This record gives sequence, structure tokens and C-alpha cells, in this order.
Amino acid sequence: MKCTLMSVVAVLALSWGTASGQETMAGYLLEEYSCIMCHTDMRMGFQEGVHSRRGIQCTDCHGGDPSKFETEAAHTGNFSGALGKAEAVALCLSCHEDIPRMRQFALEPVTEEMFLFSQHGQALLEAGDTTAPSCGDCHGSHAILPRTDPRSPIHPARVSETCAACHTDPARVPAGLPTDQMDQWVASAHGRALLDRHNERSANCASCHGAHSALPPGVQEIPNVCGKCHQLVRETYFMGPHGQQGSATGAGVPCTACHANHATTMPPLSEIGALCLTCHEAESPEGLSGLELQEQVLRAEAAGDRARRAVQLLSEAGEPIVDEEVRFLTVETHLQELLVQAHALDPEAVDDLVRRVSSLSTEIGERADVVEEHRWERKLLAIPVWIIGLGGILLALRKRRRLGKPEPDPSWGIGGGIGS
Repeated sequence: MKCTLMSVVAVLALSWGTASGQETMAGYLLEEYSCIMCHTDMRMGFQEGVHSRRGIQCTDCHGGDPSKFETEAAHTGNFSGALGKAEAVALCLSCHEDIPRMRQFALEPVTEEMFLFSQHGQALLEAGDTTAPSCGDCHGSHAILPRTDPRSPIHPARVSETCAACHTDPARVPAGLPTDQMDQWVASAHGRALLDRHNERSANCASCHGAHSALPPGVQEIPNVCGKCHQLVRETYFMGPHGQQGSATGAGVPCTACHANHATTMPPLSEIGALCLTCHEAESPEGLSGLELQEQVLRAEAAGDRARRAVQLLSEAGEPIVDEEVRFLTVETHLQELLVQAHALDPEAVDDLVRRVSSLSTEIGERADVVEEHRWERKLLAIPVWIIGLGGILLALRKRRRLGKPEPDPSWGIGGGIGS
């Protein structure tokens, strides 16, 4: 369908106030560029994207002659029109694999080899499966927004939602693969941190699987993948038997064995021993060690709770608690260290932290006990005061009652009365 001169005039009249004459699509002179006369819906989205801001125009991706206002004449030369998925990937890579070009924007270059390393790339480019995603499925086509824009489908808070658009659809997921990963992640520690507490550093799909070279991490890769965020835990893990077993035999116990993958969670402290028994016999050294670790951690947590209550009691009593607060912060630090150190499965190191927590908690608790004892003493001393005060009130009321009683009439005495 050809764009008529009247439609061009109408669009010019409506849009003239927004034209700024900049050499970008965001403000390109409308009377000089025919693409936006017909494709107004794409223009509105494209103007908000990063490509428009960098001076990229319709013809850079689609070709054609924007100086022609007749459809056939505009769609001439190297005009490509709508691109297929594989063609779109090649087009995007023509710029995004250029290292000098991407470096100026602080963007990591993306190569075809990287994309082909992923199952997405293999399915699309090698197997010709057009249900597999291309660049536009994740980034958008015309309204391509930067990662920092909350509206962007690759914003940290929306990446998992973008992945779920395909991975919850059985028609787009290879047979035999699950489609409930999103539901598991939403309920996980990572999902709750991101969605409820808005911690954008919490793990989303791309954090563990990668972006352009997306793949499930292998068993031996999992500790390093998790360790990108949990660095201290990773170091401690490799000091323990689970990590050392992996380095020696290539078949270690990965993080997901205890914490799950998409449904990542922190196991309850009271179930540490039971968790160990899922792999080890109850009477085995490993099983007994797991139960011992559970007792140590629970003992430390109980001591920490006592210290927390003691600080609260001192605060409510109006006592100065600067020293106790410092001790309590140290207690909380040791408790965090304890949870990290537990991954080394070293009873001696754990026991040392438990003793520190217990010692500091005892110091705080002793001060609170003294203050609480004084409070009870003051309450007990107040009892006699209340008794004396109450007795005085009763005597005063009795005296007042006597004073208010009328004097007897002498005429009613002995020998008196009526007729006397």
C-alpha cells in the first residue's frame, strides 16, 4: 500500500513539533526520511532505544532508500525488509562482534562462536529450529533498551521473566526438559531476594547459565559458578572433603546437592544432620560428623539468641549498652563466619567459633542478669512502701469517717427522752 501525499502532510503536521533536526532517528527531519511515514509504530519504539541515540537509522539494518516516498521506490536497492531469525543474528553480530566498536560503549563483544556454544545458537543456526530464540527474543527488535532501564527485558529484575517466556512453554522447550524452573526460582532464596527485597545483585537465570553462551553448568563447574557471588563459601568448600574430593577424582559434591538448583534454599539448621544422612549412613563417620556439626551450629545460634534478648532487656531498662552492642555485633559476625566455615566440615574450626559466640553471649547475659536482679530488688522494696502507704490511706479514711459522724443528743441519755 502506497503512502499518499495527504498522509505525509498529516504526519508532518502532527509531528513537526517533535522534530529537532538531530542526525539520529530520535530527531531526524521527517520530510527527509520516508521510513517513518508508514512505520510509525516501529518509530515510536525505536526512538526510545539505544540504537536511535547512537545515530543508527532504519537503512543501517533494513537497507532501502528513505528519500523516496513511494513504497516501491523506497523498497529498492539492498532493501531486506523483515529479517528471519538467523538473518537477524548475523545482522546483530556484524556490529556486536566488532571489539573496537563495542569497547567505546563498555560492552562485551559477542561472536558467532559464543552464540553457537549455547543450546540456543545450536538449535537456531545449526538445526534450523526457528522456535529457538534469536537476539530479538531477549533484547527486543526496535525498542532495544539498555540493561539499566527497568523496562528492558534484560534488566536484572526481568531477566528471569524473559527466559520464562520460552522455558515455561512446552511447545518451545525440547522434550524431556522441565518447564517449572521459574516457579521454583520465584520461591527460592534468590528469587525472594530479588523480587521481595529488590536486591538486583541476587542471582537470576543469566547469573548461573550465562547470557549469549547460555548453558547449564556442569557438576564440576557449579562450585565456581556459585562462588562468583559466594566467594568465601567457595574458598571454604574447597578446603573441605566435598571440594577436595572433586579436585582429586573429578566427582565432588556440588553446592546443589545440599541447596538445590533453581529452588535454592538455606536448609534449616535443625536439619543439617538429616541432610548429611541423605548420602551417608547414620553410624558412619560422615553421618556422625554431620550430627555433631548440627549440634555445634544450634548451640551457637542459641547463644546468639540469648545475647540478642539480653541487649534488648538492657535497652528497655534504659541502661548504657555501647559495650554490649559492640560485643553483640561481634557475636553476629562470628555466627556468619560459622555458617561459612561449616562448608569446610572442620569440627575444630567450627568449635572455636562456637566458643567465641558463647563467651561473648555470656558476658552480655551476665550484665543483663545483674540489671534484671536490681529491677526485681526495686520491685520487692516497693512492696513494703505500698503496704505502708495503703495502711496510711486506710487509717485516714477511718479517721475521716469518725470525724464526719454526728455527736449524740444529750437529751437521749439516761433519764431523758420523751415525757421526761
